[in-house]
Amino acid sequence: MTNYLSNNVDACISLLESMEYTQITYRQQKNELRFSREEGLNPTAMRLKLDTLKFDGFSINLHGNLFSLVMQTQKLSFPKALHYIANQLGLEKSQFSGKIRYPFSGFYKGLMKEINEPEYAMTTYDESEIDEYLGKYNTMFFKDGINFQTQEFFKVGFDLESCRITVPEYTLDGKLCGVMGRLNDTKCSKDERWLPIIPCSRSLTLYGYHHNYDFIQQKNIVVVGESEKFVQQLHSMGSRIGLATCGCDISDVQAKYLKSLMTKKIVLAYDEGLEEDNVRMQAEKLILDNAVFKNKVGYIYDKDNLILSKGSKASPSDLGRDAFLELMQNHVVWL
Repeated sequence: MTNYLSNNVDACISLLESMEYTQITYRQQKNELRFSREEGLNPTAMRLKLDTLKFDGFSINLHGNLFSLVMQTQKLSFPKALHYIANQLGLEKSQFSGKIRYPFSGFYKGLMKEINEPEYAMTTYDESEIDEYLGKYNTMFFKDGINFQTQEFFKVGFDLESCRITVPEYTLDGKLCGVMGRLNDTKCSKDERWLPIIPCSRSLTLYGYHHNYDFIQQKNIVVVGESEKFVQQLHSMGSRIGLATCGCDISDVQAKYLKSLMTKKIVLAYDEGLEEDNVRMQAEKLILDNAVFKNKVGYIYDKDNLILSKGSKASPSDLGRDAFLELMQNHVVWL
């Protein structure tokens, strides 16, 4: 959808008109649209850059991209905003629904899609699959800085059969694709802590992506941690700029989508104890430097263990808001 909309003047104008923006003009020299929130207001107060789809609302100090603009204007979640755009532009009917006959019933087409875009080949489930777990919050997460409101927001629950705290996993466009289970025992061995209740390939997802997409666009920064807990802890601190790779190795799919956010800054916030060379190597995967856009990439590294105790394996979010802000302000190494 991003590829379809980028530099597509007519489609972008049509979409802005559907949201009742007015006085829309195309500035060819700058490859941008200028428009107004309503008739009679400043006709240049809003800007959409057609190459990056970034928008700026100068009069209201609002920033993001075309997708987050739809989310804010129409009060929609990220997945529903994608459906809104497709419906308004007729993409499902006129662009993507044409029936093409492939040899062997499309077997090779499906195989190539799974190889080239494995994130779209994931098995997904109806949300009703997690109904039995919902409404059961836990004190273990609460003591780790994840309040009950955050647990409710991320649909954290409990599986009575396995005695595990449940954390739903979602595809990048917001479909349920798995459930991880955390044993409700603080003294259990590391190998027993997390087991999949509904397995999925978490290397093809970014935890928190569809939950926090709009806020990441507004703030123009994304902070990437290792675990689901990292994203939830930041949420409880009042911050919605966190995502998690669910491991300390950034996959090609994850790197692609982190770069496609096109935020000015990406900060890697991995747990204490990793060698700096390893963290730096992961951060280098997120550098975007081309004719259209250039970002700034860094990683948290508490070299002298002033905040994160040596050997603690602590996440930068584990010690609360003040410690996290200190790490972000004074312990980020920029590439």
